[in-house]
Amino acid sequence: MLELMRKHAKNWLVKILLGIIIVVFIFYFGSTRWREKSEAIAIIDGRTIPYVEFHKNYQNLVDAYRQQYKGALTDDILKGLNLKQQAYDNIINQEVILQKAKDLGIEVSEEEIKGSILSTPAFQRDGVFDERIYNQILRQNKMTPADFEDSQRKLITTVKLEDIIQSAVKVSDKEVFDLYRLQNEKINVQYLSLSAKSYRQKISPRHADLESYLKEHENAFSIPDEIQIKYISFPGRSFTSSVTVSDAEATDYYNRNKDKFMKKGGTVAPFAEVKSRIVDALKQGHAMRVAALEAKKAHDEIYQRENFDEFAGKSGFRVNSTNFFSAKNPPQELRQAHDFTRVAFGLQKDEISSVVSDDKACYVLKLIARKPAHVPAFNEIEKEVERQFVEEESARICKKDALDILDRLKKGEALTKISQEKGLKLEETGLFMPGSAMPKLGFSRDMSNALFQLSEKHPYPDTVYDIKGNVVIVKFKERGKLDLNDFEAKKAAIQTLLLRMKKNEVTVSWIMKNKEVMIKEGRLKFTKDIKDI
Repeated sequence: MLELMRKHAKNWLVKILLGIIIVVFIFYFGSTRWREKSEAIAIIDGRTIPYVEFHKNYQNLVDAYRQQYKGALTDDILKGLNLKQQAYDNIINQEVILQKAKDLGIEVSEEEIKGSILSTPAFQRDGVFDERIYNQILRQNKMTPADFEDSQRKLITTVKLEDIIQSAVKVSDKEVFDLYRLQNEKINVQYLSLSAKSYRQKISPRHADLESYLKEHENAFSIPDEIQIKYISFPGRSFTSSVTVSDAEATDYYNRNKDKFMKKGGTVAPFAEVKSRIVDALKQGHAMRVAALEAKKAHDEIYQRENFDEFAGKSGFRVNSTNFFSAKNPPQELRQAHDFTRVAFGLQKDEISSVVSDDKACYVLKLIARKPAHVPAFNEIEKEVERQFVEEESARICKKDALDILDRLKKGEALTKISQEKGLKLEETGLFMPGSAMPKLGFSRDMSNALFQLSEKHPYPDTVYDIKGNVVIVKFKERGKLDLNDFEAKKAAIQTLLLRMKKNEVTVSWIMKNKEVMIKEGRLKFTKDIKDI
């Protein structure tokens, strides 16, 4: 049984179960017993799948990506990963797998579960199962033995089902060679490159053309909502002289944050060496708290007396004024203030804001004026309209000419003849790997995908491609020779990789088909769509 699990350790079907099964259970936080009754997202064979299971799966994915990419994973990137959909699909697919295993009569004995647990390295000491460690780790993760044994039962069930699904998958020698060729074969292509810039001088738009273009593309020229504000700043540095830091406070901070004072070689800098840094940091923190209190007092007085400028004058604070700015381009000094854009653009004329702050200062804002989003008059932006019109039209005509040339080539005309006729330089890339940047041209994903399909019988792709402002027409010329000795050396590894890929593909297809059947039979019912979660 253990050998069977090791064999499948990297396979897709096991991975999909990690959301609820979690073999390496230290990633599973909390017992299944804590699950409260919750709104269902689906029902399968009478078994309700609550929202809480989806949320746990989703949070596991988020935590895994954050841990893997650390600071490089921004909120925008995280949003683009569509993790909610992944978590939703995982939960449903997991239940389909387990229910179909039940249909097929797949069972797991207590001995198999026991063997799996006894062989889990996390529960062993010196290679031998230690019951004390087992119970301790389960308690730390708020799991009962019954919870963990249930997860093992599901995992082993899944592995057995995987064997049934994938048992007939084979890989032929031709498939192995084709994959090697795809990964290693170089090609050489000829190409013509048409520059859109060369068409610009031929375009002389009329006044009416530009007005019509502006009308059709108003959104491209629209100026967003803009505001102008006054603000009073309360910098933390203005209050540092009024705060003190005791030696005891500095020492306490040092003892609690020694990891921040590590030196090369892994040693901790002595307190005396870093004391001044600690004192400065603590003073800044204390001063910012004083600044926040002063800003709140100022806000309350200004709000009650409506005396923004008068208050600043009598209190010795300077009133700063901004130019008009949009939400996407806030003033440099204020762009780090927490929630600044939402607060500032939520103000009405002459209204003051609540206190906003960044790491260095607190601010009270007052809206002076607002310019609603609008499209400027044609005479104000005529040059920009003309520039964009000419740029777009030259690109359109350039691509049309390139497609006309490609059509002639496909009908049998010679590439050299057309290049001479059009005054275009016929070039070639030299041998290179499709999928990488094309020598002398650059990278185009669409073209890279098309190059894999080219051959002597089919030398031209279906269309032309835009690369760095040029429109490119390519023609297959030759393939490089493959190193058959290298193929023989890598054949076994490629066969293993391809077999895994095919097994995964078969598994995914099996799950999708069975899910469709269960939906048609009424065994699987969705009670909450992903867009509503």
